[in-house]
Amino acid sequence: MSRAPQPPVEMSFLQHLEELRKVLTYSLAACAVGAIGGWWLAPRVLEDIVQRTVKHVIVLDPLEAFNERIKLTFILGLCIALPIVFIQIWSFIVPGLFKRERRLILPMALLSMILFAVGAACAYFYVTPLVVRVLGGFMTPSMQAQIRIGALLSFFYNLALACGVVFQLPLVTMTLTALGLVTPGFLLRQWRYAIVLVFVVTAVITPGDVVTAQLIMGVPMLGLYFLSVGLSWLVARRRRESDTGPGAEIVKEGDHA
Repeated sequence: MSRAPQPPVEMSFLQHLEELRKVLTYSLAACAVGAIGGWWLAPRVLEDIVQRTVKHVIVLDPLEAFNERIKLTFILGLCIALPIVFIQIWSFIVPGLFKRERRLILPMALLSMILFAVGAACAYFYVTPLVVRVLGGFMTPSMQAQIRIGALLSFFYNLALACGVVFQLPLVTMTLTALGLVTPGFLLRQWRYAIVLVFVVTAVITPGDVVTAQLIMGVPMLGLYFLSVGLSWLVARRRRESDTGPGAEIVKEGDHA
């Protein structure tokens, strides 16, 4: 005779604190190890960014090159350690989630990180070099560019953050469609407002007030919007199929882990 499954034992407040301490310890250790790799990668990434954009930079402060390498080291270290940090955070919150919530939150979190990484990569390989090249076209023969390494990296960080946030649009659209808050038809009918909103957003997130930089960011964002409409249509279709399927009226029990 088999025993009935035992309900999960609830942890006390002190046990939760102990688990949180372990998560923070392992996460910080992963970031420290990642920072070692980041320190090794930082000069190579710095040189690559310079060669992709302005070809040469100037340093006006004895500590500037060191400070910028330290900043980039921490950023690269966090990127390297991010999978381990994510696993640690997920292992901490998953016991308090229902089974259905686990199935929803985990893919959304992974997709969000992937989209952010794709957006940052686009800023690295495409957007930043293109914007710098376009802005350099406004210089006259009597002008000579003398760009500081700190200013160049800040410019890149802003664009990478902006692109990473903008690339969350498909995920947001799919989530709203899955919740029934928007429909593909509604999104498609709002294309005029989307164009205006896109260029307002690009005016805010692009450095300076150059219209060309807004066009460079705005056109891909419009493509991303219409891609989001297509993904919304797929989600809506799957939602309709699940609502009208043979098991749509069966109430599932035992949704807890």
